[in-house]
Amino acid sequence: METKINVLVVDDEQIILDSIKKLLRNEPEYNVLTAFSVPDAYSIMEKESIHIILTDLMMSEIDGLEFLKVLREKSPNIIAVMITGYATINTALQAMQLGAFDYLAKPFTREELKKLMKRAYDLAITIMNAGDLSANPRQTEAEKIMSSIKGIGEHSWLMHEDDGSVLIGVERTFLITIGRIQTVYLPSEGDELRQGSIYFQVFSADLRSQSLLSPLSGIVVKVNDDIYNNPNEMLEDPYGKGWLIKIKPTNLDEEIKLIGR
Repeated sequence: METKINVLVVDDEQIILDSIKKLLRNEPEYNVLTAFSVPDAYSIMEKESIHIILTDLMMSEIDGLEFLKVLREKSPNIIAVMITGYATINTALQAMQLGAFDYLAKPFTREELKKLMKRAYDLAITIMNAGDLSANPRQTEAEKIMSSIKGIGEHSWLMHEDDGSVLIGVERTFLITIGRIQTVYLPSEGDELRQGSIYFQVFSADLRSQSLLSPLSGIVVKVNDDIYNNPNEMLEDPYGKGWLIKIKPTNLDEEIKLIGR
């Protein structure tokens, strides 16, 4: 039986609160609570143990980025996801720097929400099972994981194919820091990637996590499924059989300029 966790959705649009609650209604692992403002969220957090928060970016009184700052300081073990209708690279990176796990751009589909929530759920369970591991109270397990997220294009390689698609993989220098791999996350074929969103997440045997941000926006046209079945063997050759995904880029000329900045 799945461990049930509390998810708090914070948004000043009732339609968004109702929509997310409806989309997750039949998912038995989530108990979804809603707040119409950040002050309302604080009131709920005083009464309930919250594991995942989905918060809107643009809200009256206190916006999502300010809320993230408070969460990072006072509740660093909560997995935070930014919801935004203003998804830009700068916003995404700013949210990540403030401790966000990932961001969800409006309008989003049920499938996009479910996939993101599954990754957030797995991380929340990992943190719960780890208990209070922070011998150093200034850096909890969640902060260690959040701080592992790399910049756009960092530790990723790109290969432009003759048909206009782009093959994306991970650099060997990044994999050396991981050690033995327990499991990985990759997007699915047909998924739409946005530059700056997480496209590769890997958990080591000791449950450390590392994440890479997508260097480009585009549609995923092929995924190296062999990575799931045998990640350690496949990623011994990261520039060959260990490639990760192939995408059809949607804004290649402009976005390539942002990589590595």
